[in-house]
Amino acid sequence: MKMSENNDYIQLPPLKKDTPSDVVAFMWEYMKVPENSREKVKNLIKAVHENDVKLDHKAPKLYDVIQKEEIADFEEVMRKTIVDIVSEASGVACWVYVQKYVNHKTLEEMLQKWPGAGQFIIVMNTWFERLMNS
Repeated sequence: MKMSENNDYIQLPPLKKDTPSDVVAFMWEYMKVPENSREKVKNLIKAVHENDVKLDHKAPKLYDVIQKEEIADFEEVMRKTIVDIVSEASGVACWVYVQKYVNHKTLEEMLQKWPGAGQFIIVMNTWFERLMNS
Protein backbone atom coordinates (compact mmCIF):
# COMPACT_ATOMS: atom_id res chain seq x y z
CA MET A 1 0.00 0.00 0.00
CA LYS A 2 1.44 3.33 -1.05
CA MET A 3 1.26 6.20 1.43
CA SER A 4 0.51 9.67 0.17
CA GLU A 5 2.69 12.50 1.47
CA ASN A 6 -0.51 14.42 2.30
CA ASN A 7 -1.89 11.88 4.77
CA ASP A 8 -1.92 12.88 8.44
CA TYR A 9 -2.09 9.26 9.64
CA ILE A 10 0.17 6.22 9.60
CA GLN A 11 -0.99 2.67 10.17
CA LEU A 12 1.58 -0.08 10.55
CA PRO A 13 0.65 -3.58 9.42
CA PRO A 14 -0.16 -6.21 12.08
CA LEU A 15 2.95 -7.02 14.10
CA LYS A 16 3.83 -10.04 16.20
CA LYS A 17 3.19 -9.51 19.92
CA ASP A 18 6.85 -10.13 20.73
CA THR A 19 8.13 -7.44 18.33
CA PRO A 20 10.60 -5.39 20.41
CA SER A 21 9.35 -1.87 21.14
CA ASP A 22 12.52 -0.29 19.74
CA VAL A 23 11.89 -2.05 16.41
CA VAL A 24 8.30 -0.73 16.36
CA ALA A 25 9.55 2.77 17.21
CA PHE A 26 12.10 2.58 14.40
CA MET A 27 9.47 1.43 11.88
CA TRP A 28 7.23 4.29 12.99
CA GLU A 29 10.00 6.85 12.43
CA TYR A 30 10.94 5.22 9.11
CA MET A 31 7.37 5.67 7.87
CA LYS A 32 7.62 9.40 8.65
CA VAL A 33 10.57 9.76 6.24
CA PRO A 34 9.37 11.23 2.92
CA GLU A 35 8.42 8.40 0.58
CA ASN A 36 10.99 9.36 -2.03
CA SER A 37 13.81 9.10 0.57
CA ARG A 38 12.88 5.79 2.23
CA GLU A 39 14.83 3.60 -0.19
CA LYS A 40 17.97 5.66 0.42
CA VAL A 41 17.50 5.41 4.21
CA LYS A 42 16.87 1.66 4.03
CA ASN A 43 19.96 1.11 1.86
CA LEU A 44 22.10 3.19 4.19
CA ILE A 45 20.95 1.17 7.20
CA LYS A 46 21.58 -2.08 5.34
CA ALA A 47 25.09 -0.92 4.45
CA VAL A 48 25.80 -0.02 8.06
CA HIS A 49 24.56 -3.40 9.26
CA GLU A 50 26.13 -5.56 6.57
CA ASN A 51 29.45 -3.78 6.11
CA ASP A 52 30.03 -2.19 9.51
CA VAL A 53 30.12 1.19 7.78
CA LYS A 54 31.02 4.10 10.03
CA LEU A 55 28.72 7.06 9.56
CA ASP A 56 30.18 10.53 9.66
CA HIS A 57 28.23 12.24 12.39
CA LYS A 58 28.52 15.98 12.54
CA ALA A 59 27.15 17.86 15.49
CA PRO A 60 24.62 20.50 14.50
CA LYS A 61 25.90 24.06 14.46
CA LEU A 62 22.65 25.62 15.57
CA TYR A 63 20.38 24.13 18.20
CA ASP A 64 18.23 25.20 21.11
CA VAL A 65 19.30 24.34 24.62
CA ILE A 66 16.28 23.67 26.78
CA GLN A 67 16.76 24.70 30.35
CA LYS A 68 16.16 22.01 32.97
CA GLU A 69 13.69 24.30 34.74
CA GLU A 70 11.44 24.29 31.65
CA ILE A 71 10.93 20.53 31.78
CA ALA A 72 11.27 19.96 35.54
CA ASP A 73 7.48 19.83 36.12
CA PHE A 74 6.98 17.42 33.22
CA GLU A 75 9.85 15.23 34.43
CA GLU A 76 8.36 15.09 37.93
CA VAL A 77 4.88 14.22 36.64
CA MET A 78 6.32 11.48 34.42
CA ARG A 79 8.37 10.08 37.30
CA LYS A 80 5.28 9.97 39.57
CA THR A 81 3.20 8.41 36.79
CA ILE A 82 5.77 5.67 36.23
CA VAL A 83 5.95 4.99 39.98
CA ASP A 84 2.14 4.75 40.10
CA ILE A 85 2.06 2.35 37.13
CA VAL A 86 4.76 0.12 38.61
CA SER A 87 3.05 0.14 42.02
CA GLU A 88 -0.33 -0.70 40.50
CA ALA A 89 1.15 -3.44 38.33
CA SER A 90 3.03 -4.91 41.28
CA GLY A 91 -0.11 -4.89 43.39
CA VAL A 92 -2.17 -6.69 40.76
CA ALA A 93 0.67 -9.16 40.09
CA CYS A 94 0.89 -10.01 43.81
CA TRP A 95 -2.89 -10.38 44.01
CA VAL A 96 -2.93 -12.75 41.01
CA TYR A 97 -0.07 -14.79 42.47
CA VAL A 98 -1.84 -15.18 45.84
CA GLN A 99 -5.18 -16.00 44.21
CA LYS A 100 -3.62 -18.54 41.83
CA TYR A 101 -1.07 -20.32 44.02
CA VAL A 102 -2.23 -19.73 47.61
CA ASN A 103 -6.01 -19.69 47.21
CA HIS A 104 -5.98 -22.00 44.12
CA LYS A 105 -8.45 -19.85 42.18
CA THR A 106 -9.00 -20.41 38.48
CA LEU A 107 -8.59 -17.66 35.92
CA GLU A 108 -12.36 -17.42 35.59
CA GLU A 109 -12.76 -17.02 39.35
CA MET A 110 -10.13 -14.26 39.43
CA LEU A 111 -11.82 -12.44 36.55
CA GLN A 112 -15.17 -12.60 38.35
CA LYS A 113 -13.62 -11.34 41.58
CA TRP A 114 -11.91 -8.32 39.97
CA PRO A 115 -13.54 -7.63 36.59
CA GLY A 116 -11.99 -4.16 36.22
CA ALA A 117 -8.50 -5.63 35.95
CA GLY A 118 -9.43 -8.39 33.51
CA GLN A 119 -6.77 -7.86 30.86
CA PHE A 120 -3.99 -7.48 33.39
CA ILE A 121 -5.16 -10.58 35.29
CA ILE A 122 -5.03 -12.60 32.06
CA VAL A 123 -1.53 -11.32 31.27
CA MET A 124 -0.20 -12.02 34.78
CA ASN A 125 -1.84 -15.45 34.88
CA THR A 126 -0.20 -16.36 31.56
CA TRP A 127 3.14 -14.95 32.66
CA PHE A 128 3.07 -16.89 35.96
CA GLU A 129 2.20 -20.11 34.12
CA ARG A 130 5.14 -19.65 31.74
CA LEU A 131 7.49 -18.68 34.56
CA MET A 132 6.50 -21.55 36.84
CA ASN A 133 6.57 -24.16 34.07
CA SER A 134 9.99 -23.26 32.70
